[in-house]
Amino acid sequence: MGSERGTVTVVITRDVISGRESDYEEWAHRVVSASARYGATGHTFLTPDSADPARRVLIAQFPDENGVRAWDKSKERDQLVQEAEEFSSLDIQRASGLESWFVLPDRQAIVPPPRWKQLLATLVGAYPLVVLMTAFVLPRLATWPLLLRSMVFPIVLLTAMTYGVMPLVTKALRGWLYPRRRPEP
Repeated sequence: MGSERGTVTVVITRDVISGRESDYEEWAHRVVSASARYGATGHTFLTPDSADPARRVLIAQFPDENGVRAWDKSKERDQLVQEAEEFSSLDIQRASGLESWFVLPDRQAIVPPPRWKQLLATLVGAYPLVVLMTAFVLPRLATWPLLLRSMVFPIVLLTAMTYGVMPLVTKALRGWLYPRRRPEP
């Protein structure tokens, strides 16, 4: 799993039996209330699309891995999972750290590509920024104190990567990062 520190995103995907949608809705709201007691925040509900009308997605963010562990071990969660088995089937995915850079806007769940592809895509995005910052920004900061100068580089780099570069890189490399699977014969 992820580190002891840092946000962990839990994506709960359920395929709901036709006619049991209201059971799911009531259940999902109880999951939000119960998981919030373990630190979960930022709950998001994704409703079905035309491609898969039975699929429902609930996304919750925990502040750290300890909160997720406590939730996973709780009797409340066990009870809720058992209840949901009556009207749906389950699929859980988790992401922590840089995997969130590899989320496409039209994807319902966070399914990161293999780590080696994440590394290469991140290098494609980071290298030009490092060159530009080394050439144009860092020389202007040469007289600043070391700790202050050293703070500028990661703040600018990570902000640019998260909000500008990686969404573009992920979109440009979409076919390579997320190859379409061929249907099995």
